[in-house]
Amino acid sequence: MSCSFEQDLTASLDQELPALEAARLAAHLPTCPDCRATEALLRTGLQAVATLPAFEPSSALRRALLAQVDALPTSLGARLRALLRPWVLVPVGGGLAAGLVVTLLVLQRPHAPELSPPAQLELAMNFDVVDNYEVLGIDSPEDLDVVEHLQELEKTP
Repeated sequence: MSCSFEQDLTASLDQELPALEAARLAAHLPTCPDCRATEALLRTGLQAVATLPAFEPSSALRRALLAQVDALPTSLGARLRALLRPWVLVPVGGGLAAGLVVTLLVLQRPHAPELSPPAQLELAMNFDVVDNYEVLGIDSPEDLDVVEHLQELEKTP
């Protein structure tokens, strides 16, 4: 059967379909012999299941069954899931986090001391002179004096 209503038949018998879809299925059933046959088969199966007596296992049967389940060997997946439980991971994760913090603190470089604004200005001016010194290839301290006062020398006629 390849009808688009096929998946709705069980939901309809269980009264789980919304009203609009139930109405569409009710309109479709008279036109589709395959859906009618499938619905009749499902309805017969549900009636047969409803006539079966209720099964209530005894407490001895429950205990025996649970003992058999407990005796089964645990699978690799179950053992891995047991290792990944929070009460196992939290202590390990906490130790790793503490180790990471200690490592970061040990490896952290000391910061350079903060300079006052006048000292920063002087340092910046010295860098400018050093840059000029390196670019020009000056060899003696007297030449450095000339570079330092270059702006004054350029102003003279």
